Amino acid sequence: MKHQTLNVKIIDLGKKEKLQYFIGVFLFVVITIFVTSCSSNKYSHADIDKYLTNQRVKAKTSPISLQVPQGWHVVDANNEVFIDLLFVRNDLNVSLSLIPFHSNSSSNNLEKNFETSILLKTTKYKNKILIVKEPPQKIGEKKVLAYTFSVDGKNYRVMLFDHNSKSYELTLFGNTNITIEYFIQEIVILSAK
Repeated sequence: MKHQTLNVKIIDLGKKEKLQYFIGVFLFVVITIFVTSCSSNKYSHADIDKYLTNQRVKAKTSPISLQVPQGWHVVDANNEVFIDLLFVRNDLNVSLSLIPFHSNSSSNNLEKNFETSILLKTTKYKNKILIVKEPPQKIGEKKVLAYTFSVDGKNYRVMLFDHNSKSYELTLFGNTNITIEYFIQEIVILSAK
């Protein structure tokens, strides 16, 4: 077996070259950090002002309030025991419902509540739905877990998030393609106070 030797040239940098190299690396790192920190946020204040009204609505039983989306209105869901807040788009084709998520588990955390929510939906619809989990998101300071499913031509997107040590489900529902409303659902969560 023939051995190959590599000719490696050792470069001896002088003080000036070392300083230039160090400054170049330093500037590269600083510029990289600056560019990544200036990257556009998915939720700009202009978008929030454009898509949400100034009207803030407090939930019935929970210490949370949300802003009403433009072109939507609040419906009193007094016949619905579990719904804390209900927004309906003015054309009546899409709704957003806020439900406090109650868990009997002693280790009440977002991930376990997410799995429990999926289990409850699967049971409710007798295993006849396909749950599609979305990657975790960060909306403002909130970690949000979401999944989607369809039943009889009706589409759902459920987002779970924590606010003031309580978990909530914000469910987007519609008879049509609701993906165009995903952004509205997300900025409504961003408006939580």
